[in-house]
Amino acid sequence: MVFAGRRGRFLAALLLAEFGGAMQGIAYSTVLPVVAGDLGGFSLFGATLAAGPIAAVLMLSVAGAVLGRLRPGVVLFIATAGYVVGASMAVFAPSMEWVLAGTIVRGVAAGLLAGFGMGAIGALYDEVERPRVFGVFALIWLLPSLVGPLLNAALTTWIGWRWALAWPAVVVIVARMLMGRYVSEVPWQRADHPARAGLGLLVAGGLVLGAVGSAMSGPAALVLLATGVVVAGVGIVLFLTRGAGPGRPSRTLLAFAGVCAAFFGLYELLSLAVVEGLGERLVWASVAVMAGLTSWSLAGLKPRPGARPDAVVVGATLIFVGALGLLVALGVAGWSSGGAPALVVVVVSAAVAGLGMGLAYPLLGSEPFDLPGAPPASMVGTLVAFAETAGTAWVVLLGGGLYSALHNSGLAPLPALLIVFGVLGLVCLAAPIAAVLRR
Repeated sequence: MVFAGRRGRFLAALLLAEFGGAMQGIAYSTVLPVVAGDLGGFSLFGATLAAGPIAAVLMLSVAGAVLGRLRPGVVLFIATAGYVVGASMAVFAPSMEWVLAGTIVRGVAAGLLAGFGMGAIGALYDEVERPRVFGVFALIWLLPSLVGPLLNAALTTWIGWRWALAWPAVVVIVARMLMGRYVSEVPWQRADHPARAGLGLLVAGGLVLGAVGSAMSGPAALVLLATGVVVAGVGIVLFLTRGAGPGRPSRTLLAFAGVCAAFFGLYELLSLAVVEGLGERLVWASVAVMAGLTSWSLAGLKPRPGARPDAVVVGATLIFVGALGLLVALGVAGWSSGGAPALVVVVVSAAVAGLGMGLAYPLLGSEPFDLPGAPPASMVGTLVAFAETAGTAWVVLLGGGLYSALHNSGLAPLPALLIVFGVLGLVCLAAPIAAVLRR
C-alpha cells in the first residue's frame, strides 16, 4: 500500500500540499482580474499571469544542484519559507507590483518543491508502486478544478479577494509542516549535480520573448512569437538531453514533456474553444473540462505498466484523437453554426484526451527513475518536474500566444481557433511518435 507507514504519511502530506497549491493556482487565475482592477494594475496583468511558471522553470534548471547538496529537511524549510513570503506579499499587496513580486517568489519556491517532491517519490517508491502514486496526483487535481473557480469567486464576492488567496496558502503551510514530521524517511545522498542555469535562462527568455510578441499585432507579433517558441523549445530539449544523458532516459523525458504539452495545450484552451469558437455559455466549457479531468483521474488510478499494446503509446494516441475531435467540432461550428452536435463532439473529445492522459501520465512520469544509466532520484525528479512545467508553459505560449496574436491582427475568433487547434494537433501528433521512439 502506497499510504502505509511513515512514507505513506509523508505522501499524504505531500498530496495535501499539492491540493492546496492547486486551489491557490486556480484562485490566482480566477480573481487576478479583480485584483488588477482593485489595485489599478492591469498594465502588469499579463506579466503577473506568466511570472509564476517562468520563475518555476528557472528554479528547476538549478534545483538538481540544490537537491544534491542540501538535505531534504533543509530543502523543505527553504521552499516553505519562500512560499510563505511570496503568498504573503500577494495577500497583503498594496499595489500590483507587490502581487507580481510575490508571484515570482512563490514560483521559485514552487519550482524547488516540485523537484524535491518528484525526487522523493522516485526514492521512496519502486517501479510497481510509483505509477500508482502518479495516478493519485491526477485525482488530487480533480476537486480543485471542479469547485475551485466557483468557491474562490464566491469568497471574492462575499469577503474580498485577499481571503480567496489566503485560505489555500494556509492549507499548503499546514501540509508542509506535516511533511516536515516525516521528511527524514526520504533517502538522501550528497551528489554534485551540475547547475544548468544558462539553459533555464534560455527557456525563460524564449517564453518572455514569445509573450511579448503575443501582445502585439501584425507580422512582427508572429515573428517574435515564433522566435520565442523555437528558442524555448530548443532550450527544453537541450536541458533534458544534457541532464539525463544520451539514450533512453532522455527520450523518455522528451516523450513525457511531449505528452504534457499535448494534453495541457488542449486543456488550457478548451474553455476558449467553447465560449469563443462555438459561442456557448461558460457552463458548457466547465462540462468539457470536467469530462477531461474526470476521465484522466479515473484512468490514472489503475496504471498498466508492461501492458501490450504499450499503454503510453495508446494514451498519447488518444490525446491526438481528442485533438482531431476538437478540430472537427470547430469545423462543424464554422459550417453549420455549431449547436448540440459540436458541443457533444467537444465533450467526448475532451473525455478521450483525458483518458489518454490517464493512461500515459503515471507511467511516463515513473519510467525515468528506473531506466539503466539514469541519474540519481533527486536529479531525475528535477528533470521530470522540469519536463512537465516547461512543456506546459511552452504549449500555453504556443496556443494562447498564437490566438492572441491572430486576434490582435483582426482575425475572427473561429478562424483563429481553427488555426490554433491545427497547430496544437501537430503537437499532439508528435506525442505518440515520441512515445514510440522512447523504446
